[in-house]
Amino acid sequence: MMQLGRNAEAFLLLVGTIVGVGMFGIPFVFERAGFLTGLVLLVVLAAAATLVHLAYAEVVSRTATVHRLPGYARSYLGSPAGWLASASYLFGLSGALLAYVVLGGSFVGSLVSWVWSNAPVWIGPLGFYLFGVAVIARGIRFEGLADAVLTIGLIVAIAILGLTLLPSASLAGIAAFHPGRLLIPYGVLLFSLAGGAIIPDLKRVLGPGGLSSLGKIVVAGTLASAGLYLLFAVAVVGATGGATTPDAVSGLAEKFGLPYFLLGNVIGVLATITSFIALGVVLEGMFASDFNMRPFPAWLLTAVIPAVLFGLGFQDFINIVSIVGAFAIGIDSMLVLAMHRRVSALSTGAPGAFRVAIPGALRLLLMALFAAGIVAELALGIP
Repeated sequence: MMQLGRNAEAFLLLVGTIVGVGMFGIPFVFERAGFLTGLVLLVVLAAAATLVHLAYAEVVSRTATVHRLPGYARSYLGSPAGWLASASYLFGLSGALLAYVVLGGSFVGSLVSWVWSNAPVWIGPLGFYLFGVAVIARGIRFEGLADAVLTIGLIVAIAILGLTLLPSASLAGIAAFHPGRLLIPYGVLLFSLAGGAIIPDLKRVLGPGGLSSLGKIVVAGTLASAGLYLLFAVAVVGATGGATTPDAVSGLAEKFGLPYFLLGNVIGVLATITSFIALGVVLEGMFASDFNMRPFPAWLLTAVIPAVLFGLGFQDFINIVSIVGAFAIGIDSMLVLAMHRRVSALSTGAPGAFRVAIPGALRLLLMALFAAGIVAELALGIP
């Protein structure tokens, strides 16, 4: 029974980390690219993300000590790769936390304004931020419990929203296919599907005796998140069509009124706060385990970074998630695949460690995909 509970907690922690702010940009970029165009890319990137998560799960499970990506990269690929991973990880996690404050704060602000019409504009971002950093300060066990409860609420809320909107969906709104626009959703989707950063914490949750379950949890969590995205995108794009907004929710509220305003914003708060908490713990853990910081300075630096970036005016969440997705997630994914190649050649590893076989040609194809995404973002400025 305890092991079943640990598996469920690990699954919910992964889903809660993956399903975050990027979800609300998916309907907008799907509508811009053509829904079927976005669907093709979602299938491809969901498969790629699953393989990357599995590769990272093997690296984590076969390494006796728990690190974050920079520590693993330094151990298996050398110091230069470690520094590259540190820079990419810091950029990616900082950008992700910033995106959650931007959009999560907007959702909180909308709900506050519903009951307090004269609420100042800063109340939402501040309230979201303070709650998130306070939970992070309580530590991984409290964070895991809070994230599990919030993620259950998130899954239920998305299911309700999607199922109630589907009867209103127009087939014309989800039938467009424009191959020339295939790259438009790339950065947003890659950001939205990324959840590997939390895998070292899944190892902690499962314990030494649960490593054999890690692969199944990684596959189930990644694909379940992709399924939630698809349901959300079909419902929103089908219902709002060309009026789909960058945050998805305001367009629903304009067309369907108060119930969808409330439900959409509640989903927004749950999706963003679960990811903010989980990735905040990851960033704090990187400072502690890979930079040898004491707990309080590690937490303080984690708390300060998104606040400073927000104060400097970086508040366009579509641009944030697209850039972070293409660059940071792309670089991290290539590093993971390179580490997996090194680890899979070793005969040693922790007892019960998870293993996955990735053919060399497939590994190279995935690395080429991520490299091409970075080049496309540089060349075309997508979206």
